[in-house]
Amino acid sequence: MPTKTRDLTLADVAAILATTAASGDPQATYRLVETIAAETCGWVLLTTLKFVEADGVVERVHSSDPPSHPIGGRKPLAKLTESHGGADGGVFLAATKADVARAFYDHTFLFEMGIGSILNAPIRHAGRRLGTLNFCGTDGQYGPEEVATATTLAGLLAPCLLHETAPTAIS
Repeated sequence: MPTKTRDLTLADVAAILATTAASGDPQATYRLVETIAAETCGWVLLTTLKFVEADGVVERVHSSDPPSHPIGGRKPLAKLTESHGGADGGVFLAATKADVARAFYDHTFLFEMGIGSILNAPIRHAGRRLGTLNFCGTDGQYGPEEVATATTLAGLLAPCLLHETAPTAIS
């Protein structure tokens, strides 16, 4: 279970941007963000979800634990709207186990994994919500500093989600 060991740096941001620019595979960027997120915020589980508005769901495009949270897994937006930023796409923080229990219908499963706090940071582009970067940590793990870091990391994933949802690649 990764815990915070350092602050986010400009070198981290540059590395993410370079990886995104150099690779046609969003998974390379997701893996790098996973590593940086472990060091700068910590997590028990880290996932990236994209909104699939037409189907009324969010779909997992990256997971730090594919056996328990597989890529391609979907959840209905009707049960997640508030915890995934609502219609305005804002940050959501359930800082304690009590907050998680109130916000997530599957909280029992999350508690069994050792998750006691959840921070969902929006991934947005041109005023449109694309998805969320979801940090699941221990009880009380996330506060204002982690919100700022998570928001920055999430914003850097917009090109990846645009690539995931693009009908054809642009070269």
